Formats: sequence, C-alpha cells, structure tokens
Amino acid sequence: MQKLWMRYSELLDKDLNAKIFDNFKNMVLCALLFAAGTNALQSDHKIFMSITATNLAGWGVITVSGLLMLLNLSDGIRRLAQLRYHLAFQLLIVLVYIIISARVVEMVWSFRA
Repeated sequence: MQKLWMRYSELLDKDLNAKIFDNFKNMVLCALLFAAGTNALQSDHKIFMSITATNLAGWGVITVSGLLMLLNLSDGIRRLAQLRYHLAFQLLIVLVYIIISARVVEMVWSFRA
C-alpha cells in the first residue's frame, strides 16, 4: 500500500492533477464549440452581418471542434499509452477515456438549449 501511495505522490509531483484538468477543460471547450455549431445549424439567424450563411458557419465550428476533440483525445490516449501496465489494462483505460469524452460531449450538447 505504501508503494502505491509513493507512486501516487510521485505522479502528483509531476503535475498529474494539472494535466488531467487541462485535458478535461479542453474536452468541455470542444463540446461547447460543438454545441454552438449545432445550434447555429438549427437557427435561422444570419451571422457576420449576413456575409456568411448560418449553415456554413455552423459546419465550420463543428469541423473545428471535431478536429480539436480528436487532437485532445489522441493526446490523452498517447499519454495513457506511456503508462507501464499490461496492454489489457491500457486498452481498458483508453476505452473508459473515450466513453467519458463522448459522454461529456453529450451532456454539454443537451445543455445547449
């Protein structure tokens, strides 16, 4: 138990907390951008002083948020893959990370109204 606690303390010294919260913050920001893009697709308002159609802007924001989400997800998976554990445990952690990421997007998407 003490060995596990020492490992945990070592990870905290290497800014584990900041990395986790930064990753989560980026995930929530991508979800908010995605929700804003889908909201623009559903509204009939003209934006940018009617220079650009709302649909085009909505798809643009959705594309940017999707690319940022993939970048954030791949960074999280790469960091998890560097852990020195069994491959099955790493795959389980990656699966849980993907499920949590998708769920955060769904939750923010439901709050867009």
